[in-house]
Amino acid sequence: MSFPYKHTGLVLILLVGSAAFFSISLFQNLAAEIYQRSPAKPEYPKSFLFEQSSNKPDTRWREELWEDLIKSCENQTKAKRLPKIIGIGVEKCGTHALLHFLRPHPLIRVAKPMETHFFDAKPGASVRSYLLMLPEVEKNAFAMEKTPAYFNFRPSSIPANIKRMVPDAKLLLVLCNPVDRVLSDFYQEWIMFNITHPGKGQFRYKSVDQYVHAYFPRIQQAIGDFDQKNSLLQEAKVFDLMGKDYLTHIITTGFYALHLQRWFKYFNETNLMVIDSEAMLQDPGSVIEEVQEFLKLPKVLLKQDYVKEEDSGYFCYKNWRDENKLDCLPSAKRRTRNGNKSLPPDVTSKLQGLFQSHNEALFKMLGRKLWV
Repeated sequence: MSFPYKHTGLVLILLVGSAAFFSISLFQNLAAEIYQRSPAKPEYPKSFLFEQSSNKPDTRWREELWEDLIKSCENQTKAKRLPKIIGIGVEKCGTHALLHFLRPHPLIRVAKPMETHFFDAKPGASVRSYLLMLPEVEKNAFAMEKTPAYFNFRPSSIPANIKRMVPDAKLLLVLCNPVDRVLSDFYQEWIMFNITHPGKGQFRYKSVDQYVHAYFPRIQQAIGDFDQKNSLLQEAKVFDLMGKDYLTHIITTGFYALHLQRWFKYFNETNLMVIDSEAMLQDPGSVIEEVQEFLKLPKVLLKQDYVKEEDSGYFCYKNWRDENKLDCLPSAKRRTRNGNKSLPPDVTSKLQGLFQSHNEALFKMLGRKLWV
């Protein structure tokens, strides 16, 4: 059957109207969730467009911009929103320091607790479940969470799940010398009673060198040097080792190239920033300026805001509105950087040999060297 041309428009309207009628209930059910998942368009004050050069000797521009950013959020409705920033690791490489130095920004809103462990502990949970773990934030603000376990813990689908659920998020990854990381992670697990637990009569390893001597042969045999052709198989072996013995991750986390290849399937330099832990230790102000540029945040945290504390020798954030106030990292975050703990020379040499080819593969992937 054919319709006269003059009636075609009427038929189309009826068809479209019917489709809209039957789909409206579905739209109503999904509207709220779609709203939360859609990235909010920032409405920054005009001063952001032309007044943010940190090279200016006169910093009155910053005072005005800082206040404008605060005021821009005052009349906005707060709501549970997916994070614009996710710190994905690496454990014991300075992820807490990065968040500590970035937190003072007037647009940053950090989850409480800051480590949600959503993607590693609740891989099958819904978007709504994730939102419940995040802070209520204004449209202009940047919700942030950081869970270092995301980088190297199970499930291996964490990068894919983040990309699917939070497609517009930008990721921050701090990498450090994997040899130093072994020392720090060993004492972290010690403190968490995962190595020695007197209450349970558990005395596995009394020192880091005992641990390395026990685990090194097995890990070296299973993984060995980085092998580009078989890197996916090596990655699978890392997860297999960890599944059978949790403590293997103290060493295997340092195979950064094996882990990073998984992330680079879904992210690149536009939405995943790799930060050198050593650079952050020596010059955190410059790193924070670069991070703000990467995140497209108004650059109001400047290099001069980060100063060394005389007693500890570590950098602290100096509140530029109150120069007598220093915000420093807790001493627990510096337990292996103070020189009181170190690896024996033979253990250091073993680990350096184990990580050498993996470090070279990492530097090739990134196009630059780190911690040198």
